[in-house]
This record gives sequence, C-alpha cells and structure tokens, in this order.
Amino acid sequence: MTAARATALFDQLAPVYDEVLPFFTGFARQHMEWLTPVRGARVLDLGAGRGALTGAALARGCRVTAVDCAPGMVERLAVQYPQVCEARVMDVHRLGFPDGSFDLVCAGFVVHLLDDPAAAVQEIRRVLAPGGVFSFSVPGEVEDAPEWEFYGGLFREFQHLIPEGQGRLSRPLDAEGLLSAAGFTGIGEAGIEQRLPVPDADTFWDWGLSHGSRAYFDALPAHARTEFEARVRAELSAMDPIVFAAGARLWRGTSAA
Repeated sequence: MTAARATALFDQLAPVYDEVLPFFTGFARQHMEWLTPVRGARVLDLGAGRGALTGAALARGCRVTAVDCAPGMVERLAVQYPQVCEARVMDVHRLGFPDGSFDLVCAGFVVHLLDDPAAAVQEIRRVLAPGGVFSFSVPGEVEDAPEWEFYGGLFREFQHLIPEGQGRLSRPLDAEGLLSAAGFTGIGEAGIEQRLPVPDADTFWDWGLSHGSRAYFDALPAHARTEFEARVRAELSAMDPIVFAAGARLWRGTSAA
C-alpha cells in the first residue's frame, strides 16, 4: 500500500481510532513505563495517531510534540491534548525540526508501516540530542492464549484472496539491524502484552475495522469478508467472557553522545 493510500485510510479512521477498545492506549502506557522519561523531557511522538503515546508522556510531565501523516488524526489529537507543544501533519521521512531538538523520539506501531524505515530512522537520529533515545513498538507474540490463535490464522488463510499490494500495511522489519545500521547504541528490547475485556462480538468486529486492519478487510472480496466475519463470530461465541490477548515488542536505542 502506498503512503498516499495509507494516509487516506488513517484519515478515514481518525473518528473511531482507539475508540472501540483502548488497544493503543494500553500499550502506550506500558511503553512509557518502560522508558521512564524524566519530567520536562522533550518528546517527539511520531505517527502519533489520536495521541496514545502523547497522553502517556504528558502524564509524566514531558514536553510533547506530536506528528502524523493524517490531518484527521492531528486535528483530534490537538483537541484532546491542548497542552502539547505542537501537533503537526508531517512525513516522518522528512522531519521539519532542527538537529538535536528532542531527548526522546517514540513511535507506537508505526515503524513497520513506513515506506523507508531506514531513511526515517536516520532523520530520527538527526533530530535527537546527543544521548537521546529512540524507541518504538511493533506487534508481538502473547503467551498462554491458545484461544486466539485462530485470529492470526484467518488472516493468513484469506491472504491469497487479496490483490498484490493491497490489504497489508506492514512490511518485514529487522528492528535490531535497523537501529544498529543507523548508529544507535545500547539497543534493548522487551515484550509486553495486555488482555482487554470485550463486551461482545459486535464490539470486537468493530474494533477490527477501526485501525490498520481495515485495509485488509476492505481488500477482501465481499463473500470472503462475510465468511471471515462469520468465522470470527463463531469463535467468539465459545468464549465467556471474551478477553482479547495481544502482544507487542518494544525496542530502544541511544544516539551517540
């Protein structure tokens, strides 16, 4: 999927993004707990969406600037978090900030979606102050949740029905290699997970349509999307209660002093 199409998708999703289930908000809180930035730290939230990481950083007393490619996201973030230093529409491959502007650059579930992650990470290093930290999250595994293996299996099963270049926003990512190649040191990682109570199958299906997975569902032929939804609902009907288990991987690296 091209950058223009991804921007259009996230602009469309802005009114409901992270509204159905607090998926990104929950992971952002854990991400910021792992980073423990000091009060007053200058933070740049890249691909900020509706502001999950922005809110978590503000809660710790940081000075936050947020950027996203989708105008709808930026508009809503600015309204929800009027205390941000700045909220701007921006391409993360070409950051409009001077060298050494930030102590921490963070990105939640963004880097694996970029057209050119290596170029973006070079820009990120440029805007970091010496000794600054770049940290990002990517989807990860979750332990002890065999009841949810069906969900990823369905995505793999139906993938062949989607035209080439559509459906999936993400690309394979060597996170450690990406940070190392850009000159970051002290590279570290951690796994986190969350379990989200889901009221009913309608809510879970609506959640699937409220974020990047929407591209996948929109690309499916109508009959396949109907079958996919029916099979999700059938699996959920056997769960009482429905508790969605999801995992993420956190990465960080330090810019040379």
